[in-house]
Amino acid sequence: MTKPHLLAVCGLYCGACYHYRAAFPDGKHLLDPAFRGSRPLQGYTCRGCRSDKLYIHAGCADCQIRACAQDKGLTHCGECEQVDRYETACERLKAFQNDGRIHHLPILQQLDDVKRKGIGPWLAEQQARWTCSCGQPFSWYESVCQRCGKTLNSYANQDSQTPASDAQSKPQVQKE
Repeated sequence: MTKPHLLAVCGLYCGACYHYRAAFPDGKHLLDPAFRGSRPLQGYTCRGCRSDKLYIHAGCADCQIRACAQDKGLTHCGECEQVDRYETACERLKAFQNDGRIHHLPILQQLDDVKRKGIGPWLAEQQARWTCSCGQPFSWYESVCQRCGKTLNSYANQDSQTPASDAQSKPQVQKE
């Protein structure tokens, strides 16, 4: 079952976000202080970009990209006439893509994929991509499956700083 609210307006898949994953029993390990770093526990969980319960971090709760899409009546930025290729994407979206967080790099390609495939098929594809072969969902930066111990195909385990699905830029990378 796909959940439309897990398509963030910017093209991220919220189902792989640790703020989203931490809200569920099989994601409680993401609430551990060692994983969340200096972030406070209060308000750490989220239900997805297009839900009514967002992570309290200003980048999520006060997201200007989401506000812009809402003002234009768009479900996601791929519906915007400005976002048909990298050169014409708005500066706000380009800045987000190139802010140094590796999971932000593929957003323009993902928005293109959503436009070509449709929201439901894209969400199903993302759900499969971010689920271990044992059936346990995982987040962008988990390195080992919490259920079976298998090494995960996540950003934490990539040798390259650029996701295979994105060849548009290679900024300095930081894990959120």
